[in-house]
Amino acid sequence: MTTDSPLRLTERHADEEGTVKYLWTLADGRRVETVFFSHHAGPGQCLSTQAGCAVGCTFCATALQRPARDLTADEIVAQAVGVDRDCAERGAEVPWRFVTLSGMGEPLLNYAHTVEAARRLYEWTSIDVVSATTSGIVPRIYQLADEDTYVQLHVSLHATQDETRRRLIPITRRWGIAEVLKAAGHFATTRERQVIVNYLLFEGVNDSPDDGRRLVELLDPELFEVHLLLWNEIPGFEFRRIGDERVAEFRHLLSGAGLMAKAMPSKGRDIQAGCGQLLAERPA
Repeated sequence: MTTDSPLRLTERHADEEGTVKYLWTLADGRRVETVFFSHHAGPGQCLSTQAGCAVGCTFCATALQRPARDLTADEIVAQAVGVDRDCAERGAEVPWRFVTLSGMGEPLLNYAHTVEAARRLYEWTSIDVVSATTSGIVPRIYQLADEDTYVQLHVSLHATQDETRRRLIPITRRWGIAEVLKAAGHFATTRERQVIVNYLLFEGVNDSPDDGRRLVELLDPELFEVHLLLWNEIPGFEFRRIGDERVAEFRHLLSGAGLMAKAMPSKGRDIQAGCGQLLAERPA
């Protein structure tokens, strides 16, 4: 794909594992970040769909970047093109296998541009999957199930009780856990592919055995797979990152009850590129 890029590379940071964080400046001066990383599925890219985010998750640095602005499909795709070009220029060309639209912003609040970007990314590359992570925008989940362009759906649940989830993700006051999972279950049934439930573990908040048992009761193993994530530390935030042993215990509880669960490694923590750490514009 060749295009006049609507963004300019402003900063680039890499860690010893090969994770790279890119800071882009858009034509209007707004900034976004993109991450290139590898995990069990191979190398891939985490793209932003908004500059900032309106969801307001209380554990996420991106929530500090207000007001949020939707990115155009051109701006979303240009991130992937820019990363690809940077790799080629450095002689580090890699056959990246996936794109996840889970960087800055809520993809389903920028619905039309997100779906169009996914379509164009599939056409441009031979990647295996384009995924999008949502905090649970229920009407858009139903709409996404009927799109011609397939997007692998990840739902950020992070709690097994509505009160706790509202504390973590304030926008979800509009839709409770039951409504979100009903919509996600419809997506899984319609597309005949499991939905990934992201569950970010916080010490003393959502990591108890009771939380694990409630999660098992909430999720149909035919429709859902769980990805367990560890919170990446952010200065000034009061949450605590739990240890690997506690994650293993929580995973064992889920797996022992027949629910597929994977513990996902944190990537790019040292360069502030991990999940929840992206913040392209510092608050005044």
